[in-house]
Amino acid sequence: MRIDLNSLSLNTVERDDKTRKPGSKDPSAPSVEDKASLSEDTLSVSSLDAQAMDAPAVRQDKVEALRQAIQNGEYKVEPDKIARAILEHNQR
Repeated sequence: MRIDLNSLSLNTVERDDKTRKPGSKDPSAPSVEDKASLSEDTLSVSSLDAQAMDAPAVRQDKVEALRQAIQNGEYKVEPDKIARAILEHNQR
């Protein structure tokens, strides 16, 4: 699974510059108000959330069995199966 965080725009800030500058001595000028607005790119966040929830859980029994096979020298790499899996993955 690959998650591209570079395309996410999680926060945007908008500023209202129509108010007077800090330190202005004009009493009739409106008071200083800074406004910030935060918004989330909900589609991207929802998509990432769905991808994370669809990811299979770690099957610790399989991981441990593979670890033991590797340590005992019993794990055999089958290049044909690896090549086939890579090709199938890239066709999706």
